[in-house]
Amino acid sequence: MTVFLLMAAYALAFVDRQILTLLVEPVRRDLNITDTQFSLLSGLAFTLFYTVMGIPFAWVADRKSRHKLIVFSLMFWSLMTAACGMAGSFLTLFLARIGVGVGEAGLSPAAYSMIADSFPPAKRARPLGVYAIGSIAGVGLALIIGGAVIQWAMSAPPVVVPLLGELKSWQLAFLIVSVPGPVLALAMLAVREPRRQEKAPAAGEPAPSFLLFLKARWKPFFLLSLGYALLAVSIAAYLTWTPAFMARSYGWEMGRIGAVYGAILLIFSTSGIVLGGWWADLLADKGVKDAVLRVAVAGSAVGLPFAIWAPFAPSGVLAMAAIAAMSFGFGLSQGLPAPTLQAIAPNRLRARVMALYLLIGNIVAFTVGPTGVALISDYWLKDPARIGAAVGIISGVVVPLGIVVLWAARKSFVEAAAIEAGPQV
Repeated sequence: MTVFLLMAAYALAFVDRQILTLLVEPVRRDLNITDTQFSLLSGLAFTLFYTVMGIPFAWVADRKSRHKLIVFSLMFWSLMTAACGMAGSFLTLFLARIGVGVGEAGLSPAAYSMIADSFPPAKRARPLGVYAIGSIAGVGLALIIGGAVIQWAMSAPPVVVPLLGELKSWQLAFLIVSVPGPVLALAMLAVREPRRQEKAPAAGEPAPSFLLFLKARWKPFFLLSLGYALLAVSIAAYLTWTPAFMARSYGWEMGRIGAVYGAILLIFSTSGIVLGGWWADLLADKGVKDAVLRVAVAGSAVGLPFAIWAPFAPSGVLAMAAIAAMSFGFGLSQGLPAPTLQAIAPNRLRARVMALYLLIGNIVAFTVGPTGVALISDYWLKDPARIGAAVGIISGVVVPLGIVVLWAARKSFVEAAAIEAGPQV
């Protein structure tokens, strides 16, 4: 039950952060901003504070009540999502997006730590994969529901809300998706924290130190974080710019884009995540010590050619078919960063290890992805209609690099995981 509630919270988090990508055209028009400025709203404004605030929140999660931290995070980011709906300028929307990032920063480090303590090491990939499904489910729901809301709002008369006045379609969308957060926060109050699983300490052994951990295991941590972050760049680029390039290149309406792309994520990405976790656990049960990395590399290699080709497809239908194949391939690896990093981290450091990974991974993925694509489109291709080509270019460069880095991490990962494994108390 705990895993599914956490998955629901993660899904809601992605609904609230991802809804903006469907609103690119009305937001650009009403606030008079460029693609690069929009990429800052979608990427940097959220990601920078989401990742930086993850460190102090993770410190709290390693020492205090994790489920209370999650309840606070839910309430705060929901409030900030509503604030996005009341923004009237680039600056006010930028500040509200920062607030969403700060609120969501408390969720994943605490959730990963709770789930890891609920299962033995060899059985973690699947439940952590279930949690990771929340991200894709959230994006899919944001696209499907958001697309329908936007399609309706584009043809509906202006909506007047008491105390707020007349709201534009994109403002109304933010207010609608902010509503479920407080309800889920109340449900989370009933969650019990699992007992912390810790390796039995040697006599006189001091409490684990985060700095000493980084000093001792900097190589596997750095390679794993960088490798997974590079793979995520292409995912972030597609999540941000697929609605825009499908509309600009193929003339699809936002309602259709949201329904089709949302369904693709819900079906193909989630099935890939489930299969990836199952496959990694199966290999681990057979004694394959680097199972998670083998599955992550294989999935990324499957998705890569489709990620490069999709924006150049001759029709929108073929483009979406390629995105479906890419989503399944990349899905195989999307649930694996958590079990990989949890395997090399002491219990009392797991939340901070995940927070540091999220800092590195999200800054790389959600700045290089969205903003890198926008810069290529604005300053190299110099044609907003070719935003899809920029997505393909980014994918073709970064995903092979990520595969190489993860493959290079295998030996140091196996050594670190072997050291960390031990009798539990």
